[in-house]
Amino acid sequence: VQLALLLPLASPDFARPAEAVRQGFMAAHKHSGGKLTVGVFSTDASSENILVGYDRAARLGASLIIGPMTRSGVSALAASKLVSVPTIGLNQPEDKTALPPQFYTFGLALEAEAQLVARLAFADYFKSAILVSAKGPLAQRSRDAFAVAWKRLGGTIKAAYEFGPQTDLPALKEVLSTAAVDMVFLAGDVEQARAVRPFLNNSIAVFATSQVNSGRNEPLANVDLNGIRFVEMPWLAQPDHPAVMVYPRAEGITGELERFYALGIDAFRIAAALLEAPRRLGLDGVTGRLTLFGNEVVREPLQAVFRNGVGVAFDRDAQSEGTR
Repeated sequence: VQLALLLPLASPDFARPAEAVRQGFMAAHKHSGGKLTVGVFSTDASSENILVGYDRAARLGASLIIGPMTRSGVSALAASKLVSVPTIGLNQPEDKTALPPQFYTFGLALEAEAQLVARLAFADYFKSAILVSAKGPLAQRSRDAFAVAWKRLGGTIKAAYEFGPQTDLPALKEVLSTAAVDMVFLAGDVEQARAVRPFLNNSIAVFATSQVNSGRNEPLANVDLNGIRFVEMPWLAQPDHPAVMVYPRAEGITGELERFYALGIDAFRIAAALLEAPRRLGLDGVTGRLTLFGNEVVREPLQAVFRNGVGVAFDRDAQSEGTR
């Protein structure tokens, strides 16, 4: 076995996304000509089982191991003494613990997307923001990551609002109608974004992460999201791009699972590239532009925008034309 794929396929909570990653990985492997041998090692989500699976893959002579996939699994492996071959964890560790020398991380972390949104908005001369976030850990992590990056860049945050099912959204609309800000950063999933968007001031630009995009073709349901700028992987926002079209779409994998299928495609490409040239990486991936910075594979997705209820690659000229 040259490549060992370590996934929580036996976990009730993670089996479906893990299977999507496996299918994407094998699709990219087949597209490459299938020259590298691949072994799939199934675990549950427990740290103990993950470490046993990793040790088994290493003892069987894997040249590179891809996994674990969960934050807790990546943290457990990073804290162990088991990392003996190049390894790509498909998530970020739960804390900022230093990674072993041969341990790389690659994933779909919303915090990284929120930081990128801050950089893109600031580069577009937006300087003052209001934060509007749904209640819940994912939205809060996204909001906090944006806030830290935004302040570091020199942007100002005028106010922060958190909303839930009982929130008086008309009151929020009244506040935003007189707010002297350039933009709103919206942290929430697609259902939460649909609920709050009609109460945001239409004259203020709204930015978000890919959390607001379900990945499904729902133009009527998304009509209120039109104009929201967010970041998204080319796999979903630019499906007709030549670098994306070369990989097949999988039957039965839709919506959020598409992201994990795309993650699997790029995980294989990163693994193959690192086997060929360790410490060097530069790929136009289906999840974004991929580069290596220290032990982290940095993913830079596309700028996207909702137009006619569909998330598409952001075209500045088309956006300007649409607002005239």
